[in-house]
Amino acid sequence: MSKLLLTIAALLPILCGADHGWYPVYHVAPPQGWMNDPNGLSYFDGYYHAFYQHYPYAPEWGLMHWGHARSKNMLNWEHLPIALTPSLPEDIDGIFSGSGVVNEGNLTLIYTGVSGNSTHQEQCLAYSSDGVNFTKEGVVLKKGGNDENFRDPKLWWQDDSWFVVIGSKTDDNRGEVLLYRSPDLKDWSYEGVLASADDKLGYMWECPDFFTLNNKQILLINPQGVEQDGYDYQNLYQTGYFVGSWAPGGNYTVEEGFKEIDHGHDFYASQTFLAPDGRRILIGWLAMWESEFPEGADGWAAMLTLPRELTLSDSNVIEVRPIREVQKYREEISSNSDPITISGGAPYGLLADAKANEVTVRFDTASTTAKTYGLFFGNEAGSLNISVNVDLGRLFVTRYYPNYNITESERSVAVDLSGPLNLDVFLDSSSIEIFVNDGAGVLSSRIYPVDGQRDLVAYQTDGVAVLSQYKSPILRKVEVPIVENKKCEEMLRKTRLGDDFNLHESFICAGGEAGRDTCHGDGGSPLLCSNDNYNTMIQVGVTSWGIDCGQKDVPAAYADVRHSYNWLITELNKRNINITARVN
Repeated sequence: MSKLLLTIAALLPILCGADHGWYPVYHVAPPQGWMNDPNGLSYFDGYYHAFYQHYPYAPEWGLMHWGHARSKNMLNWEHLPIALTPSLPEDIDGIFSGSGVVNEGNLTLIYTGVSGNSTHQEQCLAYSSDGVNFTKEGVVLKKGGNDENFRDPKLWWQDDSWFVVIGSKTDDNRGEVLLYRSPDLKDWSYEGVLASADDKLGYMWECPDFFTLNNKQILLINPQGVEQDGYDYQNLYQTGYFVGSWAPGGNYTVEEGFKEIDHGHDFYASQTFLAPDGRRILIGWLAMWESEFPEGADGWAAMLTLPRELTLSDSNVIEVRPIREVQKYREEISSNSDPITISGGAPYGLLADAKANEVTVRFDTASTTAKTYGLFFGNEAGSLNISVNVDLGRLFVTRYYPNYNITESERSVAVDLSGPLNLDVFLDSSSIEIFVNDGAGVLSSRIYPVDGQRDLVAYQTDGVAVLSQYKSPILRKVEVPIVENKKCEEMLRKTRLGDDFNLHESFICAGGEAGRDTCHGDGGSPLLCSNDNYNTMIQVGVTSWGIDCGQKDVPAAYADVRHSYNWLITELNKRNINITARVN
């Protein structure tokens, strides 16, 4: 039965014309069209909400809307209807970034409305009692004078007042953050410039955020126009933070200068929010302006990062870790019990055909004599190389996908090699996020592997490298209920398929629970049911199609293995694939 399961899963995408397989499993990405900045991150009515800059009509930047997804756990996301669409005179040229808060029982959004042929930017409000359908209230905050670069408001409540920081630029082209205060989110008073750039920190500061960690005030900004400085500031635009002190009515005193918060190829426009348990959670745009977006050929472009927990060390450095929710969804499939010594230039295979996986590795630096070692994902035609350069004391990520016009380039972060080197690596179809030494650093990059480029190995180029531990949990298992065909047909008729839809007898249905579903890129994966009598899993279906992903009362359709058995056997025999199988 296992041979049939694996062969069917491999064959169906070929027969059915599947896409590149780059759509993520556990990250937020647009169902179709374009995505950039995360917006309105919040927790409301039992759900985490993630809005985002969205152009729904093509996989390219266009007239900005707010897309919307929600989740119970920040890993399984349910796409909701578009939350905000340009419709008012003050937002007719686009609904730019903003934030969300809970106010008077409503989920309230503040966003930048763009008008005047994109020459005016003003701050607008919208609210919702159900977290899905929003009512606009129009402009609530204007800037006197030139308002062409006055955007991305971030709200918070403190000392019986609402505060908001807004990104802007000075008349002499230096980035700045402006501060305002309000008793009710509608009547605002100007509090002054919270912080501004010197001659090295850029001409515009986008998507500011201001929050407290470990009794310090963090100002998170996204400066544009910063020049590369050695290994720092290598991307077109940056995301980073200051550490300082501030109280309402006073000035912001910077105690630690600007530091980048992510060191990979693709990270920008991040935003934070407070989880119900008090954790400060950060999500960023896992992309970069003026980059290649090969997934556009599949009808969508860009994605958001894995949510991350932020803490501040006693040395005033932000530590970044994956959200602890991932621990509940780990299903370990491989690990080692004894140290593994890698030598002689022969790589050690860690994971074959990796797509939606977490891999944790620990290198024993005391026993490792190699000057260069690490992890490699891909082959000579396209790859991502995670390498340690012992002499430089840095971890490098080198990306190379020439078939998609992505030339070889590297990013890096300093690493402490005085003790074990721990890497927590998250792969998700077309992204990789590498968390280093329990919060000490993180690198996020897009990747574009094809068949033959999804094997992950550990390697060294000289001496020996000692891998003292590795684990590879898989993050793509989900349990969904089987839905009887007649009931499924009735449920699907309530979607855009309409009253005339008839479910063909060759399909079976499963799902219909919010945030739990197969999705883009899962075509060909098996639907399994347990057989308690024999303590085995039986494949009953093959992922085929659905209406969006993870929608409540909208089950997905799977090819019925019993109905298609004879056809499958015929097609497999045509390809000289011999199998032994039983159909119950």
